Amino acid sequence: MTPTLGRILGLSLFRLAALPARTGRLPRWLALLAGVVVVGSAGVAAAHTTGQAFVLLLPTHLYIIGGALVVVVSFILVAAVPSQTLARLEGLRWRLGPASVSAALARALSTAASLVSLAVAIVLVVAGFGGSRDPLANPLPLSVWTVWWIGFTYLHALFGNLWAHLNPWSGFYRVTTRLGRRAIPLLGYPAWAGHWPAVLGFLAFAWLELVYPAPADPGMLAGVVAGYLLANFVGIFVFGESAWLRYAEPFSAFFRVIAWLAPLGRWRDRAGPAGHEPGEITVTLPGLRLLTAEAPGVAGIAFILAVLSSVSFDGFSRTFTWVALLGENPLEYPGRSALVLANTAGLLATFVVLGLAWAVVARLARTLAGPESSPAHAGALVLSIVPIAVGYHFAHYLPVFVVDVQRALRAASDPFALGWDLLGTRELHIVASLLTDPGRVYAIWHTQVAIIVAAHVAAVAVGHALVLRLAGGACVGVASEVPVVVLMIGYTILGLWLLSTPTAG
Repeated sequence: MTPTLGRILGLSLFRLAALPARTGRLPRWLALLAGVVVVGSAGVAAAHTTGQAFVLLLPTHLYIIGGALVVVVSFILVAAVPSQTLARLEGLRWRLGPASVSAALARALSTAASLVSLAVAIVLVVAGFGGSRDPLANPLPLSVWTVWWIGFTYLHALFGNLWAHLNPWSGFYRVTTRLGRRAIPLLGYPAWAGHWPAVLGFLAFAWLELVYPAPADPGMLAGVVAGYLLANFVGIFVFGESAWLRYAEPFSAFFRVIAWLAPLGRWRDRAGPAGHEPGEITVTLPGLRLLTAEAPGVAGIAFILAVLSSVSFDGFSRTFTWVALLGENPLEYPGRSALVLANTAGLLATFVVLGLAWAVVARLARTLAGPESSPAHAGALVLSIVPIAVGYHFAHYLPVFVVDVQRALRAASDPFALGWDLLGTRELHIVASLLTDPGRVYAIWHTQVAIIVAAHVAAVAVGHALVLRLAGGACVGVASEVPVVVLMIGYTILGLWLLSTPTAG
């Protein structure tokens, strides 16, 4: 969009604001605000690097429009949507069919899936040690950073908690304990530990991805994956499968949180025959399952904030702003090796600052909710920022995913660099025009903006419903959620800015 077109859009909003009000003054005021933002800020786009040296900046006009939409939608949802409407939305559920299977069959299928996952992980580790040294030809880095970290997260946001069945530990643990007739943990998982091991584990993973100089080196990554597999096997055998995967293994916690957004899932609303797991496969609005999720404690809140802070620092650490703050010339990027200490401090500082900001916001929200608010208020409200974290993850990694998933498919055909063509994809042509063809690039840009705005809408709607449920009154509920909504608006606009600002490296 050119500045002239931006001003035309702004003038249209001004005219909308001048129309006779039929539903009160709020919509007119919001249109006026959006018009000021668009007219005052319309401009020409720059470029954005999103991993693997892809230059794909979100244009400035889309950033401005997205930010204006966020402000408008926030005020409408908070001030104009009655609690009865949200209650009706919560009840929306389309049933696709029964999902009642025997408990024994369900466990057997889950065990088999886990064993297959372990076998794939072992093959990838061997490929990392003995395959190509090129990270774009070896299947291990592509599988970890593209297929699993990006693509698998997308799948969880659509289809629910697949990792509960596809993690590589459960199957082996169940088989060995059944053969050895011992399924009793050696130790009880300490209650004081909570999700803190998962928080530390996730921050370590974020450090490897965002700070370590060569996170895609096949040999190094093979050692990390092998060590991670063994460490969690030890944890499961010592503390038990259920406790360890629920509290200590970071990606079991991560994918469980992501799965709360999934529209597809099993709804248990009736009793079934003995030995069966009752329920039906249902489709509901994305994010509604957050309303029935258990409110996390302090460690659970810290885990969700660690997820949000890591993906935010991923975007911020690449910007000219961050590099300039470190005293470096953004046009002469010194490389990750020279910035290990600074980026480590930046990653931890982002987590701490976000934690302090959330503490202030949660305190204000509970104060505004009145003396009847429960101690679980902050834990419940933190669930409302999950859509924003996942939305930015989706939008941030989308350009690199659409290209590197093709490379992963090609590398999988010859995992050990022996000249094999197992899948018939060894000579697959990589369609990089997805990031150079104007039509496709515009499609990606608009998808990114739509994802972030939709994530914000879901976050505000979930937060509104949670506050009304906790506070027990519409007026009090609206007042108490204002601090959270302000934080959401700021964070969503930050995400759009990160996608539109020039980057180095």
